[in-house]
Amino acid sequence: MCGIAGVFDPNDKPDEETLRRMNDCQTHRGPDDSGIYRDGPVGLAHRRLSIIDLDGGRQPIFNEDGSVAVVFNGEIYNYRSLRETLQRAGHRFESDTDTEVLVHLYEEEGPEFVKRLDGMFAFALWDADRRRVVVARDRMGIKPLVVASNDDSRVAFGSELSTVLESDVDAGGLDRAAVARYFAFGFVPAPHTPFENVTKLQPGTMAVISAEGIRHEQFYTPSVSPSSPSSIEAAATKLRSNVERAVERRLQSDVPLGAFLSGGIDSSIVVGTMSELSDSSIRTFTVGFDESLFDEAWAARRVADYHDTAHHEFTVSPTDVREVIPEVVDAMGEPFADPSLLPTYIVSRKTSNEVKVALSGDGADELFAGYNKYRGEYYSRYYRAVPGPVRHRLVEPLVRRLPASRGSKLGEVARKAQKFTRGGIESVSDRHFEWIRLPDEETTAAFDEASPVVAGRESLLHHHDDKESFLPRTRRDSLSRIQAVDTFHSLPNQMLRKVDRASMYNSLEVRVPFLDTNVVEYAMSLPTSYKITSRDRKRVLKRAFNDMLPDAILDRPKQGFDVPIGEWLKHEFASDFRRTVETTETDLLDVPAVLDIFEEHAQGSRDHTRFLWSVYVFARWLQRMRSRGLLAE
Repeated sequence: MCGIAGVFDPNDKPDEETLRRMNDCQTHRGPDDSGIYRDGPVGLAHRRLSIIDLDGGRQPIFNEDGSVAVVFNGEIYNYRSLRETLQRAGHRFESDTDTEVLVHLYEEEGPEFVKRLDGMFAFALWDADRRRVVVARDRMGIKPLVVASNDDSRVAFGSELSTVLESDVDAGGLDRAAVARYFAFGFVPAPHTPFENVTKLQPGTMAVISAEGIRHEQFYTPSVSPSSPSSIEAAATKLRSNVERAVERRLQSDVPLGAFLSGGIDSSIVVGTMSELSDSSIRTFTVGFDESLFDEAWAARRVADYHDTAHHEFTVSPTDVREVIPEVVDAMGEPFADPSLLPTYIVSRKTSNEVKVALSGDGADELFAGYNKYRGEYYSRYYRAVPGPVRHRLVEPLVRRLPASRGSKLGEVARKAQKFTRGGIESVSDRHFEWIRLPDEETTAAFDEASPVVAGRESLLHHHDDKESFLPRTRRDSLSRIQAVDTFHSLPNQMLRKVDRASMYNSLEVRVPFLDTNVVEYAMSLPTSYKITSRDRKRVLKRAFNDMLPDAILDRPKQGFDVPIGEWLKHEFASDFRRTVETTETDLLDVPAVLDIFEEHAQGSRDHTRFLWSVYVFARWLQRMRSRGLLAE
């Protein structure tokens, strides 16, 4: 795992100082080595975290005559078979890295070679003969890639937004439409960033950069055919085989590996499979909280004992979180309002002291209907059958009056009930937005300009139309559509972005077996009834791995990796929140209205955690960008 950066300018050779500055701001992505290369209109920079071929993998890496150079971030799991094919074709290799496969495969197939790669990656490849740069991002968007461009044809690219902000490319002003999407979802979805001249490369997309401009091409579209196994047992058998192969491929490494273990089904399956495939004890890592409603450490211990792992457990306190905010929240190039970024950063920091690579169970909730919102969608058909006047005049006003809070079991029930009653909408995409939106009816009053609700609904409608196009007709029920959008939209923009930042800030590589292409496409091919019923979720996944899961884990309700930020905002974080918001001048927010909403939250009558945290993160980000001169006052 590494960090890449570069500049393409047909009018002026990129200077070494700019490349060094871009590279230095992502040292955390690769503290083991660095490299800078310039050739005519292009400059490439690389930071290396050594995982495979520790001594021979310095980048950029070149082909035999030096006409093709590449900087690469990620892992190619099928590189050995590709290497053997290329060697038979006469190519000579100077290292044993997966990166070197790219330059030789490009010589054989041109930019289309990216379709042959199985792994997680982002790379930039310079073709000196054709005077073009090819950049690409993996199919699922596990690894990030950001591109900035000006009208004068100067283009910068890098692993992080912070990287390209260090280039000489003008980032442009604030993209208000992107900010509206941020307040809708808690993240800025690709291809957007908060800056008008900077974009994120979409998952499964490559771009060819030349003097003629930038040409984008989507190289991956999911191939989903409806699977009709003879029984759920048959489906479980095939699923297990796919997952086991995916885990096995992600164990290739020349450095120690471990696994994140939450105590949930997904990470427990990854740990159990690793244990079966390994001759030695697996090292596992988990984080817990003092607040019992949010703590899953006991479940992780149960799984660790079940598989006899070398287990490491860390407890996170409000003080711990407050101390890492400047390191994490303020290091992001754009606002990102998932508070679980903070404990993920802490557990990544602890984990990196023991291993360089960790496997995680991310992606399984989206693929196998694990989240509570899928249960809400499942039951919403019954709620929608209730006459509208009864819902709008009786049920919803009554539920809204309940005191919602994550700080108690009763308050949590009220919070979920309030969320569920928003699901009485006929449109699938609008209903999907209700399950995931940050602002509710009250908090929308805090926005002076672009409406996050309108922006969010428009965005999801586009993604529903797009994802429905590759789903077979028999797999286009509302739940399948929502899961497909979550897998290819929310997952890369939220979960994978969070894990990449939290882990790479600590020079830790995280691999995600459930996002193996075969696993993803097979899961999407299965009927919804194999994933969720009135009594069960992740049905086929649990059937496939029930021998690896203790009964206490199989039977426990979904908890999720949540953080008691809402409670901390009432107490430990209260003064910091008020001070930050009161000192932020922006026409995007009605600050007095925000403070009124905060007081309502602090009194415990309504839960506004996600909205308030998004405002707090945005305010800190805006102040920081202004202080750096990147945005006008």
